[in-house]
Amino acid sequence: MRRIAISLACLGIVVALSGCALGADAGQSASPTATQTPVATPTVDPTLVPTEAPPTVVDVDPIQFADTYGGYIFKIGSGPTWCSIGANSGFAICEQSPLDTKYGSIPIPDDCQYGYGYQVQLLADPATDGSDVAKFTCAGGYYADPVQALTLEDGQRITVGPMSCFVSNVTARCDNQRGNYIVLGPETWAFGN
Repeated sequence: MRRIAISLACLGIVVALSGCALGADAGQSASPTATQTPVATPTVDPTLVPTEAPPTVVDVDPIQFADTYGGYIFKIGSGPTWCSIGANSGFAICEQSPLDTKYGSIPIPDDCQYGYGYQVQLLADPATDGSDVAKFTCAGGYYADPVQALTLEDGQRITVGPMSCFVSNVTARCDNQRGNYIVLGPETWAFGN
């Protein structure tokens, strides 16, 4: 009889505690005045953002960076970043492993269910949906595989159609003919919209 009484008492405690948990799971706040503070996008040191190619930049022949899909892919100097220029030259994407980023975490938008903050995209022309021409992408994986890609060295530039990318140390900067740009490296990122 004692075992039954103890079992019933334990069951009563479990039911009481689970009722508290259900209230919290159902969206009830412990404090009706509590609000969530949005996570701020981290800033980067502006001195790490290349603003223009050096006057001594060396233009390379893009054909050596051609991939089997008609696009162009290249590693960025001795760093962890790589970039691709689309086959039709309508876009450029630069990316790196999330583990290689040394800047703070970029807040993930509510509509993104994948990775965010390690892949940037630049369009050659304004986006048809009105979104930014230069932006982070919601990435479910890498756009390109750089394993077989050649390296675009510090001080070199590749131009394919309206897209031009150059390397400054371990950072890439890609510009379109409209003056928009993306920058990505292990310690920095930037957009020009």
